[in-house]
Amino acid sequence: MFKHLFSPIRPLGYNWLAAPLVAALLMGTAPAHAQVAPTPAPPRKATPNTATYYVDGKLSSEAELAKMKPTAISYMQIIKGANAQKLFGSTTADGVAVITTKANANSPEVLAFNKRVGAVVPLTPATPEQNAAVAAIKAYMTKTYPAAKLEMMGPAKDKPGRYQAIFTDHDQRLQLLFDGQGQPVKE
Repeated sequence: MFKHLFSPIRPLGYNWLAAPLVAALLMGTAPAHAQVAPTPAPPRKATPNTATYYVDGKLSSEAELAKMKPTAISYMQIIKGANAQKLFGSTTADGVAVITTKANANSPEVLAFNKRVGAVVPLTPATPEQNAAVAAIKAYMTKTYPAAKLEMMGPAKDKPGRYQAIFTDHDQRLQLLFDGQGQPVKE
């Protein structure tokens, strides 16, 4: 007689198998995405012997550049060929890396130097979208590969809208490809 008082009441259309998923979404956790496995990175190219480096408008050495933290760089431009020779002379056979740090990006000397270079080869700082993608990639790498040493991160060559991260993890040189939102994708 009172059996119906103790039976569960189910709203129409409610799927009890989906209850754990609904509960997880309501609590702010989403189901985990399948992790994209990194692939072996291409071999490292030898650094050109006659490359020239300018950091914040001043001639620099490869050794000084090696001491710099990648997070300190605002942007970098590689200039080769006739444009490099026009701007910096014939001693730049392998090209010139023009690097601007975040700390000095707005100093009058750096702005003047970049203006002179930009008159020949436009310097293209990262867009807000690119900065957001890079920040998302850094967050992903820190969370997923906390012991990894990030070697390079930037737009993927010949893959528009994609970013590449090359890193060393447990003595292996690896790479991952990311979309424009900083999420890993299969190559």
